[in-house]
Amino acid sequence: MSKIFATTSGKGGVGKSSVATGLGLAFTHLGHRVLLVDMDEGLRCLDLLLGVEGEAVLDLSDALTAPDISDVAYPCKTENLFLLPAPSNKNVVTPEALSDFCQKAESFYDIIIFDFPAGIDFSLYNALPRKATFVCIATPDPVSVRDASFVGAELSKLGLTARLVINRFNLKTH
Repeated sequence: MSKIFATTSGKGGVGKSSVATGLGLAFTHLGHRVLLVDMDEGLRCLDLLLGVEGEAVLDLSDALTAPDISDVAYPCKTENLFLLPAPSNKNVVTPEALSDFCQKAESFYDIIIFDFPAGIDFSLYNALPRKATFVCIATPDPVSVRDASFVGAELSKLGLTARLVINRFNLKTH
């Protein structure tokens, strides 16, 4: 049975995509087959972080209707790490299609990590299975922590499991 994670935050620039990529790499080093799904429609970046930007023609919108998701996902340089870039157009992913996609993807991958965009649009969060763990990313900046607190409270209201990661924390300055 797959484990599903989703990175989120209330504020941009806190390192969500870097944390998602780091988690993906860590899980591959433990022997898991990992799929990273970039959910930032119109502003994708995981293809750049993972070095597949020149190959990326298909994206999540194609995978939503593909009979075999593994035909659409891009293998990354790290063995057992695969990427589905976000669509270049906004609002093409519906909750119903994402829910169906999750069910199909679980048969191909041990770990699935969804990298959601910053902000407070939670419209697709309930499309993920209830077992999904949301990782709310913040920096030590007071605005970022306040935004993360809001996101965590909203996730709790939706009945979703959330964890907080403080990124870029420097023990020497705190």
